Formats: sequence, C-alpha cells, structure tokens
Amino acid sequence: MCTSCRMWFLFAALLAVTAAPALTQEKTKPSAHLPGGGVADPAGKIGFFPNTSGGIDAIDLANGKLLWTNKEANRPLLATDDRLITQAGTTNHVRVLVLDTHNDGKRVLESAPVKFPDWVSVKVDYGRSFSSGARLDGRMLMLSWEARAFYAGGARPTPEIEKAARKEASGVARIDLQTGKVETLSAEQIAARKLLPVAVDKVNAKVGTVTLTVKDTEAKNPKTPFEKRRTLQAVNENKEVMWEREIAAPIFLLPRP
Repeated sequence: MCTSCRMWFLFAALLAVTAAPALTQEKTKPSAHLPGGGVADPAGKIGFFPNTSGGIDAIDLANGKLLWTNKEANRPLLATDDRLITQAGTTNHVRVLVLDTHNDGKRVLESAPVKFPDWVSVKVDYGRSFSSGARLDGRMLMLSWEARAFYAGGARPTPEIEKAARKEASGVARIDLQTGKVETLSAEQIAARKLLPVAVDKVNAKVGTVTLTVKDTEAKNPKTPFEKRRTLQAVNENKEVMWEREIAAPIFLLPRP
C-alpha cells in the first residue's frame, strides 16, 4: 500500500474514534438516587422518576415542573450530565436504553437483551420478586440483578410444595454503552468487583435546599382496594411542602383465594 493511502486510512480511523459518542470522565460523575425509584443528574437539578403511565418523567427539582416524558423505558438507573441510562422490560429479559437528556429524552442507544432464567419476572407478579441496580465503569455499564421465587398460592402448601417453589438467582451484565453489546460476568468477576447485592431504594434525599420524600395513600378505587397513590414531595427546612407531583406507586396484588 502506498504511503499516502496508509496515511488516509489512519486519518479515517482516528476520525471514527473521535467522532463516536463517549461517556468521558467529566460526564460520568455519579448521580444521586432519589426516593420513589428516581435518580438525579450530577448537578442535582433534574430528577428522573417512573411515572403513572409506565414511562419516565424528567422533573425540575427546583419547582416540580415536568420537563419531558419518555414512554419507551420504565425504570431510570443512573444519570450523567447529558445522558439518562434506563431499563426497559417486564418479562424475563430487559434492555438498557440510553436517553439524551438535552434532547427531550430521545433514545440514542438500545442494548442487546439482558436475559434472565425463564422463571424470572421483572414486573410484579405472584410469587416473584426482582431488583436491579447499575454503576458506570468508563463506557461500560454494570447492571446487577437479583430475583426470587416463592410460593404464593391461596391454600396452605405442604413443606415439599413450598420448598419446590423457592428459587434464587443473581448476576451482573456488562453493557457497552457505545455498541449495546452485552456480556455476562462470571461469579469470580462479580465477587472481585463487589457488584452484589443490589442497593435498596432511598426513603428520602436532600437535594439543594429541599428534602425529597414520598407519601403513599389509598387510591380509593373500590375495584382495586390494594391500589396505592404515590406523591413525590419537596419539603424545605421549615417542613413546608414546596411542591408535589404524582409518580408511579408500588404495586400490591390481591391475595389469591
């Protein structure tokens, strides 16, 4: 190959690398976890919360104003200066969606599916529980998850039936946030990085001069007596509610007969 041709290919390769979107160290400052399954941007100015319609709302934490809504994802995982990393899925697999927070939550990346055992249910279901969490490692996302199965029938089970219903599983998927490729980490890699267990949600969080908390009340629907209504509240130092907004409520299933 001629010298000029080699120089052209080297220049094209360098241009491709520098043009590819990347999460730089400056853009990957850790985001804060908020009550109600929310997360804040690193500046603590915008919060992202699951909404009552199954999507995600971006909320101005200074006044509670709705900035934008995304209907594709159903759970925020973490936020950087200009990206919101989310989870989408309700069955036994999920995908990671990366949203552009400077462009009304437009999706800029969808990962390959992260698959779980067949018995796992990401959504709330009888005899099933699921939790997940995430952390950044450069351009890689570590998605940690834990799932459990247990007996949830109406009749009292025999010890054998109860034992057979019990299952547990956990793991960590490493997701490339430039390509969407998914890799399952080994037990040794998980232990070395201390990626499990999954962290629990916060009850309240201080953001600027206010404290965010959630208030659960009865939804007052006679057809669904276990349904709840969840309100996100911003309270100042004088215990005054500065603003409030309804977000996704926890789901409780009716007992089986």
